[in-house]
Amino acid sequence: MTDRPPSTTGATARTELKRILGLPFLPPAAATGMVTRVREWIGRTPRAMAPPPVHILESVLSVYDNRGLGLLVELGVPERLDRPMSPSELAEACHVQPDALGRLLRFAATRGFVDACRDGRFAPNSTTVALRPGPGSWRAWVDFLSSDWFWDACRSMDRSFSVDAPESGIVAATGHEFFPYVNEVDPDAGAGFNAAMEAGATLQTLALLATLDWTGVSSICDVGGGSGATAHVLLQHLPAVAVTLFDLPEVVAGARPALTAPPLSHRCSVIGGSFFDQIPPDCDRYLLLAIIHDWRDDAAIRILRNLAVVLRGRARALVVETTLPEHGQDSFAAASDLLMLTLASGRERTEAEHRGLFAAADLTLEAVHRLPTGFVAYELAG
Repeated sequence: MTDRPPSTTGATARTELKRILGLPFLPPAAATGMVTRVREWIGRTPRAMAPPPVHILESVLSVYDNRGLGLLVELGVPERLDRPMSPSELAEACHVQPDALGRLLRFAATRGFVDACRDGRFAPNSTTVALRPGPGSWRAWVDFLSSDWFWDACRSMDRSFSVDAPESGIVAATGHEFFPYVNEVDPDAGAGFNAAMEAGATLQTLALLATLDWTGVSSICDVGGGSGATAHVLLQHLPAVAVTLFDLPEVVAGARPALTAPPLSHRCSVIGGSFFDQIPPDCDRYLLLAIIHDWRDDAAIRILRNLAVVLRGRARALVVETTLPEHGQDSFAAASDLLMLTLASGRERTEAEHRGLFAAADLTLEAVHRLPTGFVAYELAG
């Protein structure tokens, strides 16, 4: 595959991607790494200038970024703040106490979640809009990562450092591994997690459509595709392509109704199974969106070896992951790595570490595609 998308598919996906990201234009994928490095440098500058006590206090208090976002969503602020409003006006609309809401809004404005007006009112901005319910919303990530069960897992993260019996924060907090917990034990946690995954999958799928050339592809398998957000986007943007949604039986049982009803059902197959056992054969492209980082090396290689079995002839796979830099810093990748330490047995990896996994699974890395989301798509052949 190349980085030259067909005009219709690529342009449509880029327009939708810009809307979700809240950007007037979509930066070239090749420039994303440089933009990230500049943001990291700018972000480190005030921390480096602050005296250590101030730096420490600001960092400890950053917990209110999480709780503040959670409260904004819980109280229904983003959907009600549709114009400049005073705290009293907004409090009446949200049925909450005005003084407390005003203090939350003042903090939210310092973090860029809302805008503060000179007359004491508060106004929505692009981040506020992204927190409203609806297509392209990032609200589900706030529900997921500000939930009580997630905080419990974070508080139990110290168990990961045990020399004698290390375990993830989620196991220490709930007694269950992550995927059994969200898929079988706690339906509310599962709903929140799946909604967040749908938002992320939609974003990454649009980035793939906007960046790569899909000419000649007739069938795609979304491996570990959850409830079908990626499959849905692919079917909408690639009208001549058949899509297979593949995940655990209990997961695909909750597939989006649009995938199992006409007209999309004529081009969509929903298959239940485990990628640790086998992967459906006979597709042109296989997508693994943020799958490999969930697993330790031996489990990841097992998945990739099953992938190698079905990559025959012109079939190719795209493994999409965030990538730790070999040198320098990337705060998102580093934070995501700690998220893996807290919730799963996996980890974020450098490009060299990804290459090592692919080689161990007898896969050939043909290309590395930088996406405008900051993620990387590794194109693999058998």
